[in-house]
Amino acid sequence: MRSTPKILSSTKPVLYETGYADWPYAFAGSCFPIRWGRKLYIVSAYHCYENHQVKPEDTLYPLPEDDWRFLGFCSKTRGKDRESLDSKHHDQIVIEVCANLHPARELESVEAIDVSKPNGTISLDDPSLKDVWLRGYMFANPEHKIDYEEGKISQQAYVTNGVVSSRRSLFEHCHMLKVKTPCPKACSPKGMSGSPVYGEDSDGNVKYAGTVIEFNSHTDEYLIIDFSILVETLRSANA
Repeated sequence: MRSTPKILSSTKPVLYETGYADWPYAFAGSCFPIRWGRKLYIVSAYHCYENHQVKPEDTLYPLPEDDWRFLGFCSKTRGKDRESLDSKHHDQIVIEVCANLHPARELESVEAIDVSKPNGTISLDDPSLKDVWLRGYMFANPEHKIDYEEGKISQQAYVTNGVVSSRRSLFEHCHMLKVKTPCPKACSPKGMSGSPVYGEDSDGNVKYAGTVIEFNSHTDEYLIIDFSILVETLRSANA
C-alpha cells in the first residue's frame, strides 16, 4: 500500500474572521492551493462562502512556516468553460494569491500541483486511475473546533481513499464519485465542499482530478467538478 500523498496536507479549512469579539474565527468548508505556472491560487466551492456570507478574499490560508500568517489575495474568479456558466461547475471559486505581498520562497513553500502541465491532472474516468484521495474539514468532527478561551484553533481533517466507482454526472463537467468510507460512521460530510480530489494513476503519480461540491446521502457519492473546469478557468485568466 502506498503512503498518503504529501499534497493532502495543503488542504485547509476555509477559516475566516467573524467580526465578533466573543468568537472571532469560524470555519466555512475546505480549500486547497493550485499553481498555474509561477502563480499560486486558493480554490474552493463558492457556496461555502455564500452560505456563511463571507468574501472569498477574506479566506485565512496559513503560510506553511507560520499558522498565524496568511496569504494575501488580489483577484477572484468563478469556474467556467467556453460553452456555458449555467451549471454546477460555476460553484468553483478561484482566488489568486498576490505575489507582491509575499517573497518567492514563501509562495514556493506551499505544496501545490501545477495544473498548467498535462501531467498535473487526471480525469475520474481515466482508465489509468487506480485510486483517489480526499481530505477535508467536516463540521461534525468533534476535534475540528476553535477554543476561544485558550486562543487555539484545532484543524482536524478527515482523510479517505479507496475508489469504489466513478461515473459521469447528469450535470455537465461533473462526476459522481463513491469511495469506501465517504465519511466517519454517523457523521455528516458537510464541510467537505471545496476539498480537492487527487487521483493516483497506475504508476503511483498523484494528480488533481476535481473539486468536491456536494454529497448525495442516498447513493453515498460525492459530486465532483471535473479538473477541466479549473484548467479552463486559469487558462482564460492567464491568457
